[in-house]
Amino acid sequence: MFDLSKLRPLDRLNILGMLAIAVVALIFHDRVEYYKTILFVNILLSFALIYLMNVTARQNSSVATFIATWYTLPLIFLTFKELYLMVHPINPHDLDYLLIRIDRMIFGTDPTAILDKIATPGLTEFLQICYASFYLLWVILGVDLLRSGDKKGFLFFFFVLMYGFYLSYAGYLFVPAIGPRFTLYDFAKLDQQLPGLYLTPILRHIINSGESITNVTQAAMLAQRDCFPSGHTEMTIITIAMAMKFRMKSAMIIIPLGTGLIFATVYMRYHYGVDVIAGALFAVFVLATATWLESRLQSSEKGVSGSAGQTRPVKSIVRQKADVTK
Repeated sequence: MFDLSKLRPLDRLNILGMLAIAVVALIFHDRVEYYKTILFVNILLSFALIYLMNVTARQNSSVATFIATWYTLPLIFLTFKELYLMVHPINPHDLDYLLIRIDRMIFGTDPTAILDKIATPGLTEFLQICYASFYLLWVILGVDLLRSGDKKGFLFFFFVLMYGFYLSYAGYLFVPAIGPRFTLYDFAKLDQQLPGLYLTPILRHIINSGESITNVTQAAMLAQRDCFPSGHTEMTIITIAMAMKFRMKSAMIIIPLGTGLIFATVYMRYHYGVDVIAGALFAVFVLATATWLESRLQSSEKGVSGSAGQTRPVKSIVRQKADVTK
């Protein structure tokens, strides 16, 4: 029931990612208060994932298949919150001052100050909705890929997405920062300084809760150090690129929402300009290397990966090589 050959490249990547997080927590166990919990959870989930993929390979279980298809979504949130428990204890020196300095060197001033000049309640409302659609975009594309019958494309999309997330976690550890809404503005007055219409306060509260900001007076201390690179920018570019790569109809929704989301990262004061630049560069690197990494993580018993989610049996490749040598 623990046959590793049943694992897909996505599963192997997630197990490696969870174990990497566990190893970092163990190395810094004297700083990470909940390192034992992180170790236990990640090791347990790794074994559970191996077991799950063996079950789906041997049994026709709709429940197991559904979990194997969509487990990546809750895993993203879990690993993201594990980083919350690790980043500040491991690296307690926030580098917002450095990011602000770089922004001012590039743009001559704070990018948020430039965008403040065009702020209106209507625009703020629209961009807050775009920003809040971050997770929804993945679901839209994922459902579209499955409905079109492209299961390989679906798996490759989530493989690229998780690859991007794991790389961004390294950025959070090395360059911890909380963002301009805390450093350049009064967080408690955000609703007054940058008001929306109807949904903005509600969506802000939901996003703040997801980032563990439950107390306005201690917001800067509670906030997750997840600014550099901008994961919203990186993952959104990846999602747009995948929607265009597979020529999905959902691209008509994903592209405008995603474009607004990226613009909102700075306009809504979540990120510095340099965060967005870094997020875009991370996305380019991930998209350029994902196919290679997927092929490295492909089980030799299942096949050897070709281009973007394509798999050819090992025997056919060997046969082709033999024909060439004749």
